[in-house]
Amino acid sequence: MFKYYSSYALVITTFTHLICCGFPLVLGLSSILTNLSLLESLVLNFELLERFEIYLFSLTSVIFLSFLSLEIYNKKIKCADVEDCCSETECDSQKKKIKFNLILSGVFYVISSSLFLSEIF
Repeated sequence: MFKYYSSYALVITTFTHLICCGFPLVLGLSSILTNLSLLESLVLNFELLERFEIYLFSLTSVIFLSFLSLEIYNKKIKCADVEDCCSETECDSQKKKIKFNLILSGVFYVISSSLFLSEIF
């Protein structure tokens, strides 16, 4: 019986220690590291990510357009000829997830590209 209650006491005390000391330590370290990287980028004119920004945007464009073209291919071309495609009731939840991901990634891509292109021009 003592092991039963002591295990709960151990869980409660370690959870309390995590809340008391763990979270503030992680937040403090992350703010210190953020301030150091911001200081380094502002004072030393450190532009590592800006050098790769064009390449990262190109990679994002390729991934997004590939995702979009594969979905169009699956919906229009592949399912028009073959009867292997799942019916509306079988793949309804899967199609909703894919449609949601496509719309969400499209919104993110439009926002990202408008910010990126506004920096260039």
